[in-house]
Amino acid sequence: MDAPNPSAVPTAASRAPVHIGAVGMMVRDLDRVTAYYRDMLGLTEQEHTQQVAILGVGGVALLELIHRPDALPDDPREAGLYHTAFLMPTRADLARWILHAAKARVAFTGASDHDVSEAIYLDDPEGNGVEVYSDRPREKWRRDSKLIFQKTDPLDIDAIIREIDAATAAYPSAPEGLRIGHIHLRVGDVARAEALYCGVLGLD
Repeated sequence: MDAPNPSAVPTAASRAPVHIGAVGMMVRDLDRVTAYYRDMLGLTEQEHTQQVAILGVGGVALLELIHRPDALPDDPREAGLYHTAFLMPTRADLARWILHAAKARVAFTGASDHDVSEAIYLDDPEGNGVEVYSDRPREKWRRDSKLIFQKTDPLDIDAIIREIDAATAAYPSAPEGLRIGHIHLRVGDVARAEALYCGVLGLD
C-alpha cells in the first residue's frame, strides 16, 4: 500500500533565507472556511475559538483565519489577495492530493503547467484564491542569468497521477512538509508595488 504521509522534509522554498511562514485572512464565516481548508487540504486545526482558527501541519501553523462577519466580499477589481499557494513536498504528494480532492468532489477553477511547477487552482467558499502545486527539480529550471523561464500551458494531470499507485494511494492528511510556497497579490500600480517590496523590504 502507498505510504500515507511519506514527505516530512520541508521544501526548498521553506528553507530559503526569506520565506513565508503563515498567511492571515479575514473571513465572514469562520467555521465554514475552516472546514474547507481542513477537509480540502487536510490541514489540522491547531486552535479554534469564536474569533480565530489556526490551521497547519506537523505543528507548523500555515493559515490564520480571523473572524470578521462584517468584512466585504472579495472584489477582483480591487487590490488584494489573488491566491495563497500551498507547495507540496513532492510530485507524488500532489498526485495523492489530486485523487483525494477528486473523491471529495472539490471544485477546481484551473490547472496549469508553469515549466518550473505544476499547479491546481481553486477558490475557497468566500472567493479567496488557492493554488496547490509542486515544484519541478530546480536543476531542471530554465534560466537566463537571474531570470527564470515560466509558461502557462495545460496541465497533464494523468502524468502526475502516474507517480503513484492510484488504486492504493492514501491521503489521510496533509504531508508534514507542506508549506506556503508563495502568495500572489492584485495591485493597481505594479511599479509602486515593486518599489515597496524591493526598495523598502529589500527583496529581489
